Amino acid sequence: MTKNFFYFMHTVLLALVFLGFAPSFYFKPLIADQPFYPNGLPTPHIIHGVILTVWYIFLVVQARWIKVKAISTHRKSGWFGAVGAVLVIASTVWVISLFPDRMEALAQQTHSTVEELEPNLLQILWLDIFMSTLFVVFVLTGILKRNTPHIHKRLMLYTGIVYLFAATFRLGGIIGNLTIPVLGLATSVGLLLGLTVSLLVHDYRTYKKIYPVSWICFVLYWGFTALSFFVAETEIGRELVDLLQK
Repeated sequence: MTKNFFYFMHTVLLALVFLGFAPSFYFKPLIADQPFYPNGLPTPHIIHGVILTVWYIFLVVQARWIKVKAISTHRKSGWFGAVGAVLVIASTVWVISLFPDRMEALAQQTHSTVEELEPNLLQILWLDIFMSTLFVVFVLTGILKRNTPHIHKRLMLYTGIVYLFAATFRLGGIIGNLTIPVLGLATSVGLLLGLTVSLLVHDYRTYKKIYPVSWICFVLYWGFTALSFFVAETEIGRELVDLLQK
């Protein structure tokens, strides 16, 4: 499994995305009376979901080309990925900008409040912003380091990990509803921690050292995650919702 590590990891990421979003996106038309989207998914969310799905599939395919030693095909396909990355960021920014108003509309439709529907609205917004920043950094650096395989492949792995929190939190929510909330949270965080730590373990087991790029990605990911929650609690962080609603 060591030599197929990155292909395996990208496949796991895609599987988690599918499992996390199956009820609210992929199988949405088959699920009646879905309370969170009583009037169906908004068009921007559908477009964003399709683009992100294609991105995760693209990462699996690219890793597969490396696995079967189709290096030339991998490199040629990479430029399609550059275009895809632009679409990922554009659609994410689009959805972020609409999120507060969307939650207000949902609150009215369900005769509830935004706080009841999504008490962590600010944290989610800032986590999206910080993860989008990391996505841009990892993609651009990955392109610049495309001729340095051990750096490039680790950066591209993290372009999939940065947005995975949305899927793992949904999986955790399902588990929390079936059991107890704390178990759901532990599942969400545990999955992300396990995925990020697994790269460090892979490096050490395979090369008897941990590549600096692996440490850097790990620290940036968890550092930005912590920073997003900190900023969300500040006055500036709270003003974001007002800004987006103007």
